[in-house]
Amino acid sequence: MSKSSWRSSELRAERANQRLRAERILQAEIEFIDSDEFETMLAAKTALTQFESVAPRRRRAVRTMGDGKPLACLAPALNEPLLSFAEEQHEFRRMNYLKFVASRLRSTLNGQRPSSRKLDEIERSLTEANQVREHIIRTNLRLVISNAGKYCSSNYGFEDLVSDGSLALMEAVDKFDYQRGFRFSTYATHAIRRSFFRKIERRQKDRQRFVATDPSLMTSAPDRFEVDHDAPAENRLIGHVVGRLKEHLTERELHIVEGRFGLNGRSEPRTLMELSGELGICKERVRQVEGLALKKLHAVALSHSKPQSERLESAPA
Repeated sequence: MSKSSWRSSELRAERANQRLRAERILQAEIEFIDSDEFETMLAAKTALTQFESVAPRRRRAVRTMGDGKPLACLAPALNEPLLSFAEEQHEFRRMNYLKFVASRLRSTLNGQRPSSRKLDEIERSLTEANQVREHIIRTNLRLVISNAGKYCSSNYGFEDLVSDGSLALMEAVDKFDYQRGFRFSTYATHAIRRSFFRKIERRQKDRQRFVATDPSLMTSAPDRFEVDHDAPAENRLIGHVVGRLKEHLTERELHIVEGRFGLNGRSEPRTLMELSGELGICKERVRQVEGLALKKLHAVALSHSKPQSERLESAPA
């Protein structure tokens, strides 16, 4: 291949890559809280370095639990220094201005022949905006942890509360209007608690809907499933338990068990990652819920295994 042909091929590949970058940027959602000052700042070509004038505060000592051990993955968040009101305004203003700049540049972007300079500037602005957003979230995670400790119970564990509260905090960061002069901590606390109240109320409704049947009633109630006499007794017992899943599991536990084991008409078992994406929770939480559900089913199986097995073994072949 000649040098000119190689250079031509390289240019085509570069342009194709730029079009892909432009396509991703044009399809991305850029949401921000607008401000009248942003137009003036952009017209004056205000340098983003002006946002570096607020000095960072000193880090706090790592908080620990009662036994002196750090709060594992939450310890770094608890070690983040709290933001003062001025620092808070500074960070939200910076984040929204960066998104504003990226949005304005994107409106002038040619998808078929994108400018490499514009692509670089848009991606740099969005990356910096995301870094500021993550910093705001980290410095306010203590709000989630503090409120989770107040609302946790046997029905709604600390990990669940921290997970749901963190999502509420992220949404609050995106929706907070710093120009109104309120502290973000006040706004975020209300958002986190509203999330807790909704989830607790939903959990209570689920418990009422899927309340477990009294064992004495289960023993006296006739079986409503057809016995396959050619199948081993253990398999028929499993079928009996599976047929009564809804009587013992919550809606989420039922969804996970059916998905993991391919029950209720599912052709193939689902992975933890697939169920995690469907339910909007982390993979480890899916594993924990699955374990709790299997413990419930194990207890049900034990309570019915002896009489049920004896009855099935005595059935005619």
